Amino acid sequence: MEFALLATPLFLFVIGILVVGINLLSLAVLNAATKEAGRQIQIGAIRTNSDDTPVRTLICSRMGVLVPACSSNKTLRIYAASGPTFGAVPVATVTQTTLFQNSFSPGSSGSSVVLQIAYINPLGLSLAKIANFTLASTTVFKNEP
Repeated sequence: MEFALLATPLFLFVIGILVVGINLLSLAVLNAATKEAGRQIQIGAIRTNSDDTPVRTLICSRMGVLVPACSSNKTLRIYAASGPTFGAVPVATVTQTTLFQNSFSPGSSGSSVVLQIAYINPLGLSLAKIANFTLASTTVFKNEP
């Protein structure tokens, strides 16, 4: 009888720890993938304006099973903006449950760039049916000449 009273909170606590761990892992992998995508833009490997397919492919290949439906525009949003200086580059807004605008302009050689990537509804929370929220990662860099 006592075990039944203690088992429910214990199992919920363990499941909660697993969910938080999966989400932290997803965020760490998203940060690493964003950094790598930024590096590819910075060195000039990706410079196609208005087509985020190379970045989306790179992010999805890095995220693997942590991000189901990775290639969907509804779950994975990519925002890149450029300008002559960092102060002139507009930054997108990310809230807890909504995604920011989806545009891609990585600029040209010598441009200052902000790359933001957001993923809504991470695997851990969708399994637990608790809530949806956005994982977001941002990197800022200057394109190489």
